[in-house]
Amino acid sequence: MKRVVVLLAALGLMAGALVLGKYVLWPEQPDKNITENLDVDLSLHGVRLSQGRDGRKTWDLEAAGASYAEAGDELILTDPLITYWGESDGAPIRVMAPKGQVWQKKDRARMWEGVNASQGDYQMRAHFLDYEGQNRTLVLTGEVEIQGKTMQGRTDLLTYFLHSGDFLAQGNVRVTLN
Repeated sequence: MKRVVVLLAALGLMAGALVLGKYVLWPEQPDKNITENLDVDLSLHGVRLSQGRDGRKTWDLEAAGASYAEAGDELILTDPLITYWGESDGAPIRVMAPKGQVWQKKDRARMWEGVNASQGDYQMRAHFLDYEGQNRTLVLTGEVEIQGKTMQGRTDLLTYFLHSGDFLAQGNVRVTLN
């Protein structure tokens, strides 16, 4: 009987030593390549970004929230407000919408679900806005409305050229001058 008790005690001590060794002396090491295997998505609140070119600021972005999708290198925005500056010293254009998307490396942005823009005395509304940084253009589509002190207008598509401050309206253009 003593031998059985001693044998059980010895087996218990060996099992305890193995457990102690596994979790204390030789713990599991994390995989060093784990970051390469992750598809990281990032969720942010209170986002601010800026972009510039040739020493001049081209746009500023503020958003209530954002999610970063690494696969498409895109930022999906909630309640974005983007301020675009032109080449001249004119008033910047401020654009806001409930939803937006930015591809900062490609210098592109898209806003939708009710775009509201303003520049000086002019107010613009549209369903969508696309910014192309390479061409420095803002393209508003989907029942575009523009209103100022001296004019009102509607069109299907409105292109605003940031470098010159000119507008190009296309498709079902109606303008009323006051």
